[in-house]
Amino acid sequence: MSRIAILSFYTGIVDRGVETFAFEMSKRLKNNHQVVIIQAGTITQQAGVRAHQINIDTDQPKSSKGIFGKLYLDNQSRKIFLFTLKAIPQIIKGKFDLIIPLNGGWQVSVVRILTKIIGAKILVSGHAGIGADDAWNLFWRPDAFVALTSAQESWAQALSPETKVEMIPNGVDLAKFNPKIKPKEIKLKKPIVVCASALVPYKRIDLTIKAIARSKDLSLLILGDGEMQGYLDSIGKRLLKNRYLRLNPQYSEMPSYYRAGKVFTLASVTEAFGISYLEAMACNLSVVTTSDSSRQEIIGNAGILTDPTNIKSYSKDLEIAAKTNYRSIPYDQALKFSWNKIAIKYSKLINELAKNK
Repeated sequence: MSRIAILSFYTGIVDRGVETFAFEMSKRLKNNHQVVIIQAGTITQQAGVRAHQINIDTDQPKSSKGIFGKLYLDNQSRKIFLFTLKAIPQIIKGKFDLIIPLNGGWQVSVVRILTKIIGAKILVSGHAGIGADDAWNLFWRPDAFVALTSAQESWAQALSPETKVEMIPNGVDLAKFNPKIKPKEIKLKKPIVVCASALVPYKRIDLTIKAIARSKDLSLLILGDGEMQGYLDSIGKRLLKNRYLRLNPQYSEMPSYYRAGKVFTLASVTEAFGISYLEAMACNLSVVTTSDSSRQEIIGNAGILTDPTNIKSYSKDLEIAAKTNYRSIPYDQALKFSWNKIAIKYSKLINELAKNK
């Protein structure tokens, strides 16, 4: 049995992919390992998950911009760095065998140095995706790097051949997200296109609004908030009028909101993985999203890969998906990514690292 610390700055503040990962993995690994989530947000008692809160000034996450963002010197990165430093006494006291830092940047460098001193292992899960952030994580030579897709696995192996790289995708809780969930009553004209996302620039939700506006039949339900919510609400109401609605429900309510829709879409530039795809497919929604190899691997035959920058084509693909009977194809695709299956793979990897300690 390994003692595992998961560093997740935003747990208790927001419910996004990384925070969902921290909770789901902790809940499933706790049967065979001692797991603690070290977080900056408020602790809530959920399913027996153990947590420790670091008291630090926190706020909603924002996109890191400019040279300061690239060097991890922006305000958000500095807070995560301070959070990590404050977590060191708890890590030493807990005598952890494995540390899983989820926030990247200087957090990985601090944890890598710390694990060398205390004789622990470090596992990095590639939630940033192919690019500079996970290249930085690989630079610090973690004891294991988990790629979320085959494309990321090949990229990581080529970039850091001496690092142990395993491909383990993200997962979905099929007990929470499934076609049997009762749909939420939404006052929008059907069919409804659902987009669940943080409202930040690279998600390109403005392209989704413009694509929906070209259709006379589709409505758009956005689930989430963020720095662009004022701008997106403005153009959404102007272009779509009563066919537009944005809400920010609790994570526990998300399944019923997914079930209110016919199609899920996310026009982001890149995604390391995108747990929202799995949640939507588990609720048997087809998916229309940006075309790339990673998302092809996730979506399979459960939707349409498109070019969201071509508004006319994007709009047409949304209409086609809304009119197509996908039967149970989306749900069947989601079955491949059950958190229970994913946790078994992580547990096997953790046991391998423990043997090599």
